[in-house]
Amino acid sequence: MSEFLGTRVLVVDDDRLIREMTCDALIEEGFEVASAGSGAAALEKLRVDGPFDIVITDLSMREMDGLELMESIRRAHQKTDVIILTGYASLESALQAMRLGAADYLRKPVAPPEIIYAIKRTVIRRSILDENQSLHGFLDTFEAARLLTGCLEACDVLPMLLDILLRVLSRKRAVGRLDLPLPRPGDGVRLVGFEGEDSLRLRAALEGGKIFDPRSIEPDDGASAAITEWRGRPDSLAEVAPPDVRLLALPLRLDGERVGGVWVFDDGEPFVPDDVRRAEVVIAQAELALINAERFIQAREKAFVDDVTELYNARYLMAALDREAGRAQRSGLDLSVLFLDLDRFKMVNDSHGHLIGSRVLKEFGDLLLASIRSIDTVARYGGDEFTIVLVDTGHDMGLDVATRILTAVRDHRFAGDLGLQLTVSIGVASFPRHGTRRESLLASADKAMYLAKSRGRDHVCSADGLEETN
Repeated sequence: MSEFLGTRVLVVDDDRLIREMTCDALIEEGFEVASAGSGAAALEKLRVDGPFDIVITDLSMREMDGLELMESIRRAHQKTDVIILTGYASLESALQAMRLGAADYLRKPVAPPEIIYAIKRTVIRRSILDENQSLHGFLDTFEAARLLTGCLEACDVLPMLLDILLRVLSRKRAVGRLDLPLPRPGDGVRLVGFEGEDSLRLRAALEGGKIFDPRSIEPDDGASAAITEWRGRPDSLAEVAPPDVRLLALPLRLDGERVGGVWVFDDGEPFVPDDVRRAEVVIAQAELALINAERFIQAREKAFVDDVTELYNARYLMAALDREAGRAQRSGLDLSVLFLDLDRFKMVNDSHGHLIGSRVLKEFGDLLLASIRSIDTVARYGGDEFTIVLVDTGHDMGLDVATRILTAVRDHRFAGDLGLQLTVSIGVASFPRHGTRRESLLASADKAMYLAKSRGRDHVCSADGLEETN
C-alpha cells in the first residue's frame, strides 16, 4: 500500500450516484480523491487544485465527452494519467482512447475492485516509465560528462563543465570559478548566458572576490551539490538576477581540497532531485578531469622540460605555438614569436668547458624568464637557440620586448666570478603579419635572427626586413 499512498485521483462523471460510489471505494483504499460533475468542472479543479496523478472519466458526458477532456488534460498536465470509463464500449472507441493516450479503458458497469486495480496498475506503470526516463537521463548525462576526461589542461575544464551542465540540466545561465594556477588571467572565471553590462559587472565582482568564494558553497552535509539562494551579492548586481532566484551550488575539489565551484541559475524553473543527481555525475567527471590535468602537468614537466635550463624544450614549444596560433586565429588576437641565439657561444665551451657552458645557458634562461610575463612561453629550441611565444602581443611590442632582452643580456655578467660578457641576436615575427601557422612563424623568426647575425650580431631584426633582402 505504501507505494500508492498520496496518489491523487479525480473522478469525473455526470452521474452523481456513480461518481459518489467510485469516490467512496477509492477513499476506503487510502487514495486522495476529488470529484467533478463535468469536463469543464474537472479542468477548473485541475487548474485550482492540481496536479492530480490520475483522472477517471466517463467517456460519454453531456457538456464535454471523455476524449475531449483527455485531450485537454494531456496538453496541460502531461504527467496526469487518464482512465476512461464507458457504458458504450466498442473496439473503435477503445482504440481511439488508447491512441489519444489513455492509460486504461474500463467498461461499465465496473466493480470498485476493478477500478482500484486499474489505478494501481497505472501508478506502477507510471513509476516504471519515470524510472526508465530517469535512467536514460543519467546515461545521457554520463555520456556527455565523459567528454571532460579528455581535457588535459585545467583551463579547458571549466568552460566545458559549464556547457555540459547547462545542456543536461536544460538551463541557460551559469558561472564558474577555478582557483588554480592557470596560463592566462581570466581563465579561472567563466560566465555563460550573461551579456553586456550584466556580464561585465558579474565578471568584475567574481574576479574582485566580492562574491562567489568557492569555500562558501560547501553543502552543510558534505554532499556534492546543494540548492541555495542568490545571496551575498553587491547592490550593483541587483539586475543580474532577482533576489528569489535559486541556484544549484556545486563545489569542485582536487585531492579533497576545494579549488573552485559552479553556480547554475534556475531562472524560474525549480530544480528537482534528478537535477541534483545529474549535476553530481558531471561534477565527479570534472574532478577526475582536474586530477588528469594535474598528472598531465607533472608528466609534461618530465617530458617537456629541458634538463640544463629547466625551461620547456622544443617538443613543448611546438604544441604551445600550435595552440596559441589557433587561439589567435579564432579570436583575432595578436601573437609574436622571438627566436634568440647567443652570439659566439661555442667560444664559451671551448674556453671554459661544457660545465660552464651549461651554467651560462641556465643563467640565460633565467634572464629570459625574468623578461616575460607568466602567460608567455620560453623554450630552449636546441643548443644555444631559444624561442619565446608572446601571447596577445603585437609586432611593435614584440620588438620592444626583444630590445629589452638584448640590453639585459649585454649588461649581464655570466658565470659568477668569470664575469663573461655575451650578446644575443634576436629575430621577431608576428601573427598574422608573417604567418598564420607554427611553421611559418618559426621560420620567419629564425630567418630574422640570422639577418641580425649578418648585421654584426647583438641586434634585433624584424621579419619585415626579410622582404628587403629578397
